[in-house]
Amino acid sequence: MLSGKVALVAAVREYIETLVHPSARPDALATARHRAFIAPRLLGSIVALAAFPIYLIARGAPSVTELLVFAWLVAPILTAYFLSRTGRYESAHVLSSLALTGLVTVVAASTGGIASFAAIWLVVVPLEAALSASRRVVATASTLALCAAGLLVFLDVVGLLPEMSAGSQGPLAALGIVSAALYAAGLALGAEALARTSFWLLYAEEDRYRLLARNMTDVITHRLRNTLLIARKNLAQVFWV
Repeated sequence: MLSGKVALVAAVREYIETLVHPSARPDALATARHRAFIAPRLLGSIVALAAFPIYLIARGAPSVTELLVFAWLVAPILTAYFLSRTGRYESAHVLSSLALTGLVTVVAASTGGIASFAAIWLVVVPLEAALSASRRVVATASTLALCAAGLLVFLDVVGLLPEMSAGSQGPLAALGIVSAALYAAGLALGAEALARTSFWLLYAEEDRYRLLARNMTDVITHRLRNTLLIARKNLAQVFWV
């Protein structure tokens, strides 16, 4: 049983590795960033797709809101595919932030506005953008999240949002919390993998510089010896003359 799980994890890792764009593979840190971007989106979307038939069996025909929720959960796989095909890392992060913000806003507007279970996902938008290590991406994601929150508050104040009963939000809230927890866990694992890769790359770079420094010292010593020998020979020739 344990060997089967290990084999499954290894197979998933190998598949994610094949999705890394060729332009990132020569750089270990870039490869780790691509993996950290693709893995949580791919796995989260697969879990949502696998849960959809079970949800249909338990709840029956889905409403428009429920379909929007599942679309929101499955959409990240499209941004993972975009990165895998183009290799444009920052653009993929911006696209992911835009898609996630748009879907969260629509779902939240359909399920109670700023008080909706989906609104908390706006916090995830700048957090996932932080993995890009780009101030521009983080600033863009934060701006999108703040604008979406402001829009939901405005719609709530002017009374343009539909009222939702607590009973109808229960199953969706549970699904939103579970999916958010899984997504946050994926982001945390991705951040940990990036930190570990950065540490080992820094350690390898320090070893390279130490080796280079030792070799440079040896070369300089040999050059000095050769220079002294040449100088002695030249002085001897002058005196003999």
